[in-house]
Parts: sequence; structure tokens; C-alpha cells
Amino acid sequence: MVTDAALLNRAVHLDVRLVRVGLLGYGRIGQAVAQLIEAERDRLIDSGVDLRHTAALVRDLEKPRGGPKLKLSADPGSVLRGVDVLVEVLGGIEPARTLVATALRSGIPVVTANKTMMASHGQELRALAERHQTALAFDAAVLAGVPFLGSLSRRPLVSGAQRIAGVINGTSHYIVGSIERGSSYQAALADAIERGYAEPDSAADTTGRDAAEKLTILLHLAGCRDLEVRDLRCTSLDVLEAADFTCAHALGGTIKPVGFANLDPAEAGAWVGPAFVPGEHAFAHIHGVTNALQLTGAHGREVVFAGPGAGPEATATTIIDDIVELMSGGFSNAPLPPARSMHRVSAVTLRDAAPSSWYLRLARGGPDAASTIAERLAGAGIVATSVTEQGHHVAALTSKTSAGAIAEVVGRFGAGALALPAV
Repeated sequence: MVTDAALLNRAVHLDVRLVRVGLLGYGRIGQAVAQLIEAERDRLIDSGVDLRHTAALVRDLEKPRGGPKLKLSADPGSVLRGVDVLVEVLGGIEPARTLVATALRSGIPVVTANKTMMASHGQELRALAERHQTALAFDAAVLAGVPFLGSLSRRPLVSGAQRIAGVINGTSHYIVGSIERGSSYQAALADAIERGYAEPDSAADTTGRDAAEKLTILLHLAGCRDLEVRDLRCTSLDVLEAADFTCAHALGGTIKPVGFANLDPAEAGAWVGPAFVPGEHAFAHIHGVTNALQLTGAHGREVVFAGPGAGPEATATTIIDDIVELMSGGFSNAPLPPARSMHRVSAVTLRDAAPSSWYLRLARGGPDAASTIAERLAGAGIVATSVTEQGHHVAALTSKTSAGAIAEVVGRFGAGALALPAV
């Protein structure tokens, strides 16, 4: 057994930096961070840092908690004092934003997994960190199990992406997969909760709000400075039926919960919710709670990141890697300036989906339904590139069409009609 004294002697010999870590929050993620610091201390020392958790801010000192035993405090000031880095895992906007801002003003670097805070106030907090010559790292806020945000800050061809698309919520991905296997939406949600993939109140996952927050962070980094989460329209998973997957398969693809944005000023737009994914697309071949992100450059170059959906362990791993990177001087606080074209994309242009092919599903209305839907689409100036009849439903893929035109057509078809863009 390796003792703390032995590790300390080894750290001194290797000229390792002692880093005192304060925690804002000591729930599942905070406990996972503390546990991982202890479990991986030997490896961390080899990388040049000896992390020591000092104290954690909690609301209720009496609440039973797992994880390593450490000092718990309800006083933010006592947690901030004497730390080299602050880890924020409270979640939500307040008091997290105020406490993070206080730390940054004091020159204390911060690592956060808080997507809600970063989507709403990330730009001002990053500017605050820059003003006070410290760091704000937030890789764990978006696809925590697939740390990639550094690519947006250090690689100009990636940061200049003109299209961003991702399956960026593991819970919604699992639910959609269950519906594809024949479950109802309610049964799929109940199963996700039972397995621990979803919270009892999982509205953020199922309505698309969680994915919209993550996409907002990505779009801020891509240069859409005026975008707010509320600018992105979200479609809930409960619009889906098992028949949609049968129809999608017949049309050569499937359906996934996707957040994506086109940043070409000529065809800008964004979407958060279920979308049709062609069978040859990378997203068609991921399952369960896996997350994936695709960045497409101006000349069609694609970069794909994929890995496990965020959980306490995956999030803790990314948080600790962020700590090591910023303590070793390898962290870049500000992303490179985005491509010039990005400056012309405003929030207003992202409030509707970009022109695309659309998956259109209708409740079957009688004989010759396939030819009828094709004719009605043609009457609206939209080409049905393929049509299928499956049971009581008929579905079509359309030619490239604007969101406004497809919405008008769906309105004419009435109740039971559903339109989803193709990725």
C-alpha cells in the first residue's frame, strides 16, 4: 500500500506541484471528482501535479453523502480561501455564477461542468477570466465524456466550422433508441429513469433544453455572440411513434435526437430535436447513451468526436484533466477568432431550421396515399424524393426545402402530421 507520506516524498523528488482544489458542490459529480483524485493520485503525480481536495460548499451540512470524507462548509468564503483551483459542480445559474465570478476576480482559475451557467453567462465569465489573467475551463459542460472543446480554441480549421451537428444528450438518445425498439415514449422514459440514465424530472433531456444549452455554448465559440438558449426552437421527443422508425428505415435511414446548426450566412438555421439521419451518416451507427459531434468546414472537411454520454465518472475525468492542463500551462483561455463568415450569422437567422431535406409523416388517409402525398407536395412546389407506406402511416423524404414552406404544408395536412429535418 502506497502511503500519503510516500507519495509526498515521491512528489518532492519529481518536482511535482501541489494543487489545492476547492469544490463548489458535493453531489454525485463532486463526490466522483474527490474519489478520482484519491484513486488516481499516483498517476497524477507522474503527470506533474499532486491534487488535494480542501473543502466543499454544500447547502445542507447534515445530508448523508458518499465519497471521500472532506471538510464540508455552507460558507463560500471558507471554500475559496487558500485554493489553487476551484471546481464548480453546483449546477444552475445562481449562486454558481456569482461564486465563479468572485473566484475569477480573485485570480483563482475555475473548472466547471455547468452547461446552464455557461450557455447563459459563459461569454461574460470568459471575458472576466481574461481580464483578471486567470482561466475558466469548461470542457465538462458539453459532451463531458468526449473532451473536445480545446479543438475549438487551438485549431483554426475546426473552430471555423460552418456546420455543427451532434447527438449531444445521452438520455434522449437512449429514449429514442427504446422507441425504435418498439416502446412507447412513456415506457421508454420510465426505463431510462429506472436505469439511472434519466432523473425523475427529466424535462431538460426530453424537451431538448439540455441539448439547446450545449449547442448554444458551441455556437458562442463559433462566433454567434448574440445567441441565447431561448433563440433555439426545440422539439420534444414525445412527438415520435414507433411507426416513425419503421418509416425511416424504409426510407433508408433512422431517427436520432440531434442539435445542429448551419452557419453559412446564405442558408443559416438551427434545430434541436428528433431528426432524420441517413443510413450512411456516422450518427446512424451509434446507440445507447453514446454522444457524437460532427464539425464540417467550409470545404466539406469533417471532424467527428464520439464517446460515452456524460455521467459522474466521465465528467469527473474531464474536470481533472482540465485541472491538470491549466495547472501545467497548456490551457488556452480564449478561442481563436472564428472565420470571417461567422460574424455575419446572427441569432435571428438561427431561430428556424436551415433549408434541408425533410422527413414528413402522415396518418394514412385512404387508398393511394403515397401518390396523394407526392401530388400535394408537388402542388406546394416540394418534390417527394421517396415515399413509403407502413401500416397506417405514409411518409416521405422531400427535396431541399425551407422550414417555412414545410411548416405550411404540414399545416395543410392537419393533425397527425410530423416534419423532421434531415441531418
